[in-house]
Amino acid sequence: MYLIKLKHCNARGCTKLVKQGTDFCPTHQAADLQRKQSYIKQRDKAKSTVKGKQLANAHMAHYNAVTRDPQANSFYHSTQWKRMRDYIYSRDMGMCQVCGNAVTNRKIVDHIHPLKASGDERLSQDNLWTLCYRCHNIKTALEESIKEQSNGVNKLAHISKQWWVKAIKEKIK
Repeated sequence: MYLIKLKHCNARGCTKLVKQGTDFCPTHQAADLQRKQSYIKQRDKAKSTVKGKQLANAHMAHYNAVTRDPQANSFYHSTQWKRMRDYIYSRDMGMCQVCGNAVTNRKIVDHIHPLKASGDERLSQDNLWTLCYRCHNIKTALEESIKEQSNGVNKLAHISKQWWVKAIKEKIK
């Protein structure tokens, strides 16, 4: 006997039940797809304008000044990092190493073992991979939840690339 876990559709006011891992019922799925496509179109248009580029640069400057710690900020602006990032991006042929999507608008080269958990591997080719925005955001959220666990930083220093691929792919579905 199999038990299917159910949850409510994510559409506001909808009481239909859907399988766990599904966000919307068939009625609201098309509307969600249209909403996502509209958002992507608007986002891409904003990024192509001068004002949009200025806002993106201002956001990154604010993030670097306020959120990112000074040590990491200086590392990510170093010549060594920029060269290694470019090399890894080329090695991975600009493709996300989890979902296979092309990474074209910005080079997101991520540390498999986070910088804070494993600083000695910060420029190791075996500890770096190219990720798309979606996979990178999922990985970052997972890292934050693991970091909050007891001995979390130590766990992050020992998680394999294969584990990350499996965990991120599960969240994508």
